[in-house]
Amino acid sequence: MKNKALFLLIRFFSFLVTAAFFFSCSSAVQESEQNEEKTTLRYTAESLYEATIWTEEIELDRLSSKVNSVGGISSKLNLTPLIVLASLPSESSRVYPTLKSFGSLDTTLIPKSLRTMLFSFSDNISKYKDADSFMAKESLYSLALFYTDFKKIFGECFELDKIETALTDEKSDSTEKIEENESADGSAGKTESQEEQAALPEKLYFSSFKIGQPFLEGVHYQVPLKFFGDKACLTVCVFCFEESGLWKIDQIQITDWEIF
Repeated sequence: MKNKALFLLIRFFSFLVTAAFFFSCSSAVQESEQNEEKTTLRYTAESLYEATIWTEEIELDRLSSKVNSVGGISSKLNLTPLIVLASLPSESSRVYPTLKSFGSLDTTLIPKSLRTMLFSFSDNISKYKDADSFMAKESLYSLALFYTDFKKIFGECFELDKIETALTDEKSDSTEKIEENESADGSAGKTESQEEQAALPEKLYFSSFKIGQPFLEGVHYQVPLKFFGDKACLTVCVFCFEESGLWKIDQIQITDWEIF
């Protein structure tokens, strides 16, 4: 009986020791897991979120409500922030076309009066007509050099020599007839030859032209012009300034050309 009581006592103490051992191991594992959790990015983010003092949300209903339509935008389009932004003229920048080897066609910096002058000047150049009136008085030599280079480049292409010879012959015939009429009746009226010459259609060497984006240097505007024709194309650069309320060309340069 005594031995049995001793055996039971030993088993009881063994159970207590075993339970204490397992309890200590379990606590150590839990503590280790808690320490590892504290080192994760998720735990750090949640801690920062809980510790942050947030302000009250402004216009919560407006920000969370769904927008199905916006004035000026077709209902067929899927609304996105970019589409809404593009629909606002004040917030979207304009896009201008460009020509290869020429540049942008953005002429917003060119005053209306200067643009009008450039259109008239370009029309004269397209027809190989006199353009003295567009030049500053002290810069007529620049136009003379331009026409000299123009003739060297496009003389054969446009048959300028033949045209100038024909015009010279017509002018001589017209002058002779005027002198004959003056000697006959003492008047200086127009002859039939003059009227026919005035009625002759102007030859168009370049059928169209484009004005490019200007470069501003002080009061001067450096403007590129490109001319297009069936036989050739021409690029020039003109330097313009305003004189007594009128725009004048100070210099003209040929920068590029191509003969087809």
